[in-house]
Formats: sequence, C-alpha cells, structure tokens
Amino acid sequence: MKRAIVVVCSWAAALCLAAAYLAIGWGIDDIAGRSAWSTWWIGVLGALGSGVCAWAVSALGAAQMNQMEPALRHSMIRQVFALGPSQRTNERAGRVVNSATDGVERVAAYKGIFLAPMIASLTTPILVVILVAMTIDPASGGFLAIAIPLVPICVMGFRKAFKPVSSRYRHASRQLAAKELDAIQGLGDLALMNAGKDMGKRLAEAAEEVRSKVMSYLAGNQLILLVIDSVFSLGMITGAIALALIRYQQGAISVGEGISLVLLSSIMLDPLDRIGQFFYIGMGGIAANKEIKKFIKQTPPVVDAKGVKAPAIPPQRGEIRLSGVSFSYTKDTPVLQGANLTLTQGEHVALAGPSGAGKSTISALLQGFLRPTRGRVSLNGVDLASAPLSWVRAQTAVVEQSTYLFSGTLRDNLLLASPAATDDQLIEALRAAHLGEFVDTLPGGLDARVGARGLAVSGGEAQRIAIARAFLKNASIMILDEPTAHVDLASEREILASLETVCAGRTTLTISHRDATIKGADRVATLQEGTIR
Repeated sequence: MKRAIVVVCSWAAALCLAAAYLAIGWGIDDIAGRSAWSTWWIGVLGALGSGVCAWAVSALGAAQMNQMEPALRHSMIRQVFALGPSQRTNERAGRVVNSATDGVERVAAYKGIFLAPMIASLTTPILVVILVAMTIDPASGGFLAIAIPLVPICVMGFRKAFKPVSSRYRHASRQLAAKELDAIQGLGDLALMNAGKDMGKRLAEAAEEVRSKVMSYLAGNQLILLVIDSVFSLGMITGAIALALIRYQQGAISVGEGISLVLLSSIMLDPLDRIGQFFYIGMGGIAANKEIKKFIKQTPPVVDAKGVKAPAIPPQRGEIRLSGVSFSYTKDTPVLQGANLTLTQGEHVALAGPSGAGKSTISALLQGFLRPTRGRVSLNGVDLASAPLSWVRAQTAVVEQSTYLFSGTLRDNLLLASPAATDDQLIEALRAAHLGEFVDTLPGGLDARVGARGLAVSGGEAQRIAIARAFLKNASIMILDEPTAHVDLASEREILASLETVCAGRTTLTISHRDATIKGADRVATLQEGTIR
C-alpha cells in the first residue's frame, strides 16, 4: 500500500512541477485572460506542491525502509531456525550474517527509496507528453512521445550491463565477512598455531578484492552519470529547444509556450537522473535481494505437516523407538539401513560405533532435525512425523559435545531452558550439575558474566552448565552426544558424576567412543554399516 502511495505522490510532484513550468510560460506571455499575479500564483503553488509531494515521497520511503529491515531480518532468522543444524552447515556463518546486516539494509533501501519512485519516474514521461499535447501543442507532444520508449530501454540496458559488476561485488563482500568471522571465532587457535600473520594476509587479500570490486562498481556509476549528462540530458534538451524553435517559427506556439515546452521536456529525464543518483543503491539492492531470496527459499529438511497438533501427554513417558529406520544425506551413500532400537522408560543405553557411522544422525532424527527416508521414529509412543516440531523438541534435553554459551550472564544462559525458573531452581540445577561450589565462588553469582562464547569458563564448566540447562528443561528423555569428548580426565569425572545425578530416572541415550562414558549404561548398542546390533 505504501509503495502505491509513494508512486502517486511522485506523480503528483511531477504534475505540480509541470504546472509551475506552464505558469512560467503563461507569465511570460500573459495570455488566456489571466492577470500576471494569478499566473505567478499558479507557479508558486505548483512549486510548493511539488516540494511537499517530494518530501512525502522521501518520508514514506524512509518509513517503508525502516519497517522492511526488521521484517527481512526476522524472515532470515526464522529460516535459520527452520533449516536446523543439518542444513546450516552448508552456509558459512559470516555470509549469512553479512546478508542479514548489510544485505538487508541494501534491500530495504532499494525497495524503500528507489523502487517505487523509479516506477513512477518511468511512467511520468507519459503524463508529460499528454500535458504538452493538451496545453501547448499536440504535434509537439507527438514528437516528445518518440522519446518515451528510450527511457525504459536505457534503464534495462544499464541494469543488464552492470548486473555482473554488482554481483561480483556482493560475492566478494560476503566472502570477506565470512573470512573475518572465521578469523574472530578461531582467534585462539590462530594464536596457538602462530598463524595470525598468515590469516592477516588472507584477510588483506580479500579486502583488496572487495576494494577492487567497489571501485569497478563506482566507476560504473560515474560512467552512467557521464552518459546521462553528456548524451541523454544534452540530447533531450537540445531536441526540445529545436522543436520549440521550429513550432514557434511555424506560428504554432508562443514564446512562453516554447519555454514551457523545453522545461517540461526536462521532467522526462527524471528516470535517467534517478538511475544516476541511486545506481549504487539500486544495483546493490537487486543483488542483495537475489541472495536473500535464494537463502529464504531453501527448503527446510523438516517442516510441520499442515494442521498438525500436539498430542496429549502419552502414558509411556520416556520411550524411544526406531523401527526399520533408513536415512541418507545423498542417494548414493546410505547412512542408516533398517536400523532398530528401543529404549524403555528410565533405561540408559549407550550407542557406540566408528566415526561417521551415523550416531549423530540418530540424535538429529530423535530431535526432529531430520526425517527418515524409510521407517518410523517415535518418542513416548508418538510418531515424530505426525507431531509438531515444538512438541518433539520439548520431549528431549540434549547435551552436545561442544557447548555454546551466549555472551551474557550465567543466569541468562540457564533461563534459555526454562524462562520462568526462579533463582532457587537455577541454583538447584547448578548443584545437580556439580557446579554449586563453582557458582558460590563467582563474583556476582548467577549474574557473573560468562564471556563471549563462554570463554570466561573452562570447557568442563561449560559442559556442566549445559547439563544444568538440560536439568532445568525437565524433559523425560536425555540425549548425550559425546558429552566428554573435549575435556580432560578430571573434568570428565566431574561431568560423568553430574550426568549420573541429572539423568537419574530419565530415559538416556549416550553416544560416545569413550569407555568411561559408556560403562555407566544399562546396555550398549553398536551402530555399524547402517544397522544397530
């Protein structure tokens, strides 16, 4: 709706300006029974009206841009969550971040302050020709109409010519953002390997690539301005002057009408002027819009079926069942082939097997991030294919091999699992995870900051914070995916002791290679060659 209003306001601004130009001609000729004062008042009102409408176009465009930015970012965030971890690994985080920040700003600017005025500008020459034919001279209007098709042809030509330049710039910009984020996230490893200097060179090369593409981009913009000013603008005005002189000599128009004719012809150049002024915004927005649409249109691996509803709380809380489950990431490489596994309420089963056998794939299937190509996966007696994803994920609490802690306080990270939890419940969860003494020694207690990505705490402490989160979630099923893979032996003992407390009474599936982690299980299942034994 706002875009239509912007188009109408743009037309109104052009018509008001046209009225002012006509009034100038009338004032010079002092004709048609009007007094000089009334003629000039028409010009003044036309100029004021054009200014007000132009301000409205700018204000509405800015408002539309401000509304569009958060909407686009929300769409991208929803897509990130919809894709899940199995699909997000296909896209570098830095590229997604660049699209969600710089890319979104470019799309919002393109659609907010460029697109609607550009649509209006492309149709404005038709209004000008009609106005010239009605108020000055039909023949002159007919001659000016010849130039109407040239405007969209030039617009499309400029877009086609510089589209590759814009795409190359956006690609280089996203690559640089991805490399910078990789470097920041891997700063510790770079320091340990003394590879900071080498990474700095790579970033400098990527930055130089972006600079080169930007300069090509800006050179294209300047070339367009030069062509518009030296060819189209000069040609249009020169042609209009020649037309006015010829029609004046033929006695078809007066001096004032000739001047109005030349002034009105300048309005027909508005689309080309707008391209020159906003080429950078337009082409950058088109390229960013394309990449954002491509990202949002990716099909999530799992979506809720239409009309699906959460099932009632089932009687067999804590049951896991895989029945004839097959799955493959690609057609030629099956990961699971008719796998069967059952965990009864309160049972602790360890799932062992070589790396790449598909153990983490089973974890993803149980969390609803993937769907089996054949077979049935059920939790608490409910087929996951017939349950909403929110219900599926509410049934399980997961401790991964790598814990992500968000920048903020210990309290913030715990409340992710249970936003309504009280401080007493948070402390209880920490004590269950064997972190009671740890939190007592922290300055600020629950309000102590954990640092960016949890760097203010050790790896073992981070894992136990994840265990405390799992405890707070109070799910009937625990999934432990290599929970001690990245910690030392002392931390492993603490983590296993905390897991024994937290998992008591809950159905638990532990995925691990380590004997210390497996030995506490009631039984061990082995995944090999796609089947479970």
